[in-house]
Amino acid sequence: MKLNKLVLTLFLTLGVAQADIQSNMADVLLTAELQGSEGNKEIEIDGLIKKLDTIGYSTVAANKNIQVHYYNKFEEKNVEMISFFGVLNKEKLRPLLLANPDFGAYAPYNFLVYKTLDIEQDDNTWYGHLATDTMLDIIGEKDEGQRKAFKNMVGSLDALINKEMTPALSKKFEHTKPLPHKGLTKLIKKFEKTDDLETFVEDFVAEHDGRFSKHEFIIAGFIDLKFEYDDMDLDFDKYDAYWVSQLCHFKFSNSIFNRGIPEAGMFAPCSVYFYIPKGTNELHVGYASVDNWVNALNFKDQRRIDYMKAIDAEVVEIFEEMGFTKVDKSAHSPVAVVNNKSAIVTGEVAALKAELAKAKAAIIALKKSKVHPSVVSTKVIKETKKEVIKKEKKVLTPVSTLPKKTFTTKKFVLGTPAPETLSAYYVAQPQTVDTVKAKLEENGFKVLAQTEPLKDHTILTITNAQLQATNTYLATLNVHINASKEVRVQNPSYFAMAFLQDTFKYGQFTDTLKSLISSLGDLYAVNDKYETKELSEYQFMMGMPHFNDVMEVAEGTDLVSKITNEKAGKYVAYTLTLPNGSTLVGHKLRSRTNKFLNKITAERNTNLLPYQSLIKEGKAVIMDPKYFLALSLPLLTMSDFMKIASAPTEIEKDIKRAYK
Repeated sequence: MKLNKLVLTLFLTLGVAQADIQSNMADVLLTAELQGSEGNKEIEIDGLIKKLDTIGYSTVAANKNIQVHYYNKFEEKNVEMISFFGVLNKEKLRPLLLANPDFGAYAPYNFLVYKTLDIEQDDNTWYGHLATDTMLDIIGEKDEGQRKAFKNMVGSLDALINKEMTPALSKKFEHTKPLPHKGLTKLIKKFEKTDDLETFVEDFVAEHDGRFSKHEFIIAGFIDLKFEYDDMDLDFDKYDAYWVSQLCHFKFSNSIFNRGIPEAGMFAPCSVYFYIPKGTNELHVGYASVDNWVNALNFKDQRRIDYMKAIDAEVVEIFEEMGFTKVDKSAHSPVAVVNNKSAIVTGEVAALKAELAKAKAAIIALKKSKVHPSVVSTKVIKETKKEVIKKEKKVLTPVSTLPKKTFTTKKFVLGTPAPETLSAYYVAQPQTVDTVKAKLEENGFKVLAQTEPLKDHTILTITNAQLQATNTYLATLNVHINASKEVRVQNPSYFAMAFLQDTFKYGQFTDTLKSLISSLGDLYAVNDKYETKELSEYQFMMGMPHFNDVMEVAEGTDLVSKITNEKAGKYVAYTLTLPNGSTLVGHKLRSRTNKFLNKITAERNTNLLPYQSLIKEGKAVIMDPKYFLALSLPLLTMSDFMKIASAPTEIEKDIKRAYK
């Protein structure tokens, strides 16, 4: 072993020496310098990531142990460990983005960690990121002040890495071939102006994610920077919208990172940035092209290069299908700014002319009709009231008019032995929200909250003494009312088997189930089910979290006051004090976060929301979303899981926001 380490040291030293010799022959440029520590340092890396907030950094996504997913999907394992952390410093990044939107290509940038299987040659964990000059050159930033600010921002992370990891080794990746002249791929799409930009963006993101998922891409991370800065009360008015999606093609990444070039993970996942300049109807998108990979890491295998470029071309093709046009000029060049302002002015003038034309036409129409404007106004008001009354009548449709559903699954019968597979939910005949609510209260349940995580999907969160006695996340159940289709409720026995484990006995919630039947009528099993005996040790797949692998989202003595103050209503659906003194909290997630259910057509199970946190002994914890989502969606496939890869991080961020 000592001999091998000596060989490695000589190899690294020789590599530097050879680089010095080559520098006399050609311009050798630094792609990156990775640091190294002996052995598997996954635990130490986790500790480092937890300290990012001490330097103003945070993670957009923590894609850990990707080798597990490579193995499960492709049955290949060529690295012991590989993880990608999308990191950024929001405050330091803001002035850079205001000066140049193309900084979004590295907002976040990737902090790579990997260890190969070949411990005889290399028994070290390697970690790091692209060199700052490489990132700056790719986005084409020339301003020395901006370059210095970016380097200082990245430098603070490097200082923390050196402090926490105390690396003993380093290795450089250099290239003699210059980076592409245009390191970024940029496209632009014009859209019809709208008064509801938030809905436009949400609909676009949903369409974007859906189209890319059909081409086997996954969204490995997501951050709405416009929202983040507004939430932080920081000016970001240059943009009407600005967000970043971290795009990854799983098969593509496996073919490179898991087949001999793990260091290429410095380039991935690819941060694709979107923005709408203030007052315009132009959606811009940009990202670092794959040509940067080829040149910066000296790729030579032509078949691999061709494949990489084919995937890159596929991305452009998808954007073009969505109405984007490829552009060449820099979005922040003086010419572009002038043209942009011209477009704004032209657009405003055109809009003003259109409004004047409408007003003129309305006046002419009134004169012709000889009707006084006040009469018209009164007529409009009366018609509006009629419409409101119609809508109210529609909402209050009697239960008898709702469609009757024929269930093909097994009817639940109280007192029967535990089945081999447990249904995660029970369904009942369609009913209105008001009817369900009234019946639940008549049968001893307390309705803690009424929420609508997705449009037309109403959730009633209920509790009773038997549920609260568990002092766990099982203190509540969520009832999903999809009035025209069915009523669906979480099966307390299914989740108790997972949460209470050895302390649970089947039949323990007979009284609760009896009350549910009295409230909802006959209950039927669903196809979302799992083996009863395996629920107590549930794990989606090898390497994924178990029930006890909770995540801490906040710490302090004032946690309850934080989530019960006036501002908390924006983020919190309910709070419930449990018999043991702990507090269960139901969290309202952002509407965009909730839409992960749409991506996998699992809207039927919307009642896994609101997401819960538990406050106990000065700490707020949540079940790891990678555990809870999979448990709540037992029909979830590996492909489905990858489609919602960014959801766990988005859920965690939304919940942490409530505790700020």
